[in-house]
Amino acid sequence: MHIVTAADNNYAKHLGVMLTSLLINQKETIGISIYIIDGNLSDINKEKLTKIVERFQSSVNFLTVDDTIFKSFNERKRISKEAYYRIMIPKLLSEDINKALYLDCDLVVTKDISPLWTTDIEDFHLGAVESSVYKKLINYISLPAGSSYFNSGVFLLNLDKWRKDNITEKILQYKEENPDKDRFLDQDALNAVLYDKWLKLHYTWNYTTGHWKRRKSYPISTPAIIHFTTRKKPWNSNHPFKKEYYKYVSISDWNKMD
Repeated sequence: MHIVTAADNNYAKHLGVMLTSLLINQKETIGISIYIIDGNLSDINKEKLTKIVERFQSSVNFLTVDDTIFKSFNERKRISKEAYYRIMIPKLLSEDINKALYLDCDLVVTKDISPLWTTDIEDFHLGAVESSVYKKLINYISLPAGSSYFNSGVFLLNLDKWRKDNITEKILQYKEENPDKDRFLDQDALNAVLYDKWLKLHYTWNYTTGHWKRRKSYPISTPAIIHFTTRKKPWNSNHPFKKEYYKYVSISDWNKMD
């Protein structure tokens, strides 16, 4: 299993919490490879993250991206340039890796994700969960009628199809040609290019704050992945899943690491 994520020093702790929740809920952790796209993480934070992963007998690799690729792209107050890094995953991973799961660092995993990992996406470029406000976002980037729009915080990548069809290059080109379509930065570009090339997954695999707000339409008792979208996070507000986050903070021992 190949898991890719990304973070800078501001989100290093939250990444540590996410990785703890992911690995502690797996039935089998040996053989899981974690790839962290490095947003200039400090040596101390890299050491802490490595300790967390190796505690579960998994491996960790730190990957670097040339930031100049994104020099003309906009950022947001709560969405930094690291959001663009996921676009480069197929180029960062070895050519012999044909499948990868991307996870944002502002989430927690509450169940074994093996069923997600084994989802058949052979005929698709990726598998993802529909945004809770997809109708508004479809109109924003002018997708064809009948399209949907996914949240890019969790997605299962078919690396072979992505590489074959030069999707990274097409996304970068879209960003260059549509600088005004950047409400959600990389997410808008991903959807514009892949609107008819993705498999819709059940929302348990990326249950966002937006899904919770519209929980009558997205009923579920215990989501497999809880994604803390919007500016209100468990660490700065009374988030409905605050207890879940702090449970894994405690287990991670992040604050106790030297």
